[in-house]
Amino acid sequence: MSTRNGPHARANAMDDHRSVSRSGSSTQRYSRAEYAKVLALQEEVSRADADYQRLRNAYMGVAESEPTHEVALAMIGADMDRAHARLQALIGLPRLPFTHEPSSVMRRDAQRRADGQH
Repeated sequence: MSTRNGPHARANAMDDHRSVSRSGSSTQRYSRAEYAKVLALQEEVSRADADYQRLRNAYMGVAESEPTHEVALAMIGADMDRAHARLQALIGLPRLPFTHEPSSVMRRDAQRRADGQH
C-alpha cells in the first residue's frame, strides 16, 4: 500500500515550514533532512498498516474457520490491538479511553457473520 497520496501522506506535515513565493502563493518547502524524515515516517506508517491488516486478516480467518479456538483468537487479538495502537500513535491519533479494542469489535463481527450463515 502506497502512502504517498493516501490519508497518511500528510500525517506530520508542519504548517510553520511554509514559505511564500514571489508570486504570493503559498508553497511547502522541506529541507533534505525534513524530507527524509517525512519519507521515513511514511514508510513506517505503511509497515504498521500492513502489519495491522495482516493480523486482522489472520484473526478473521481463525474466527471464521475455528471460532472455538479461544487461545489463538486471544493471542492474535492481542497482537492486532498492539499493531492498531502503534498505527494510531504514528498517525497522531490520541488513544481514547472509551475506544473498544479492534479485536473485540472483530470478534462481534465474526460472531454475527457465523450466526447469519447457519
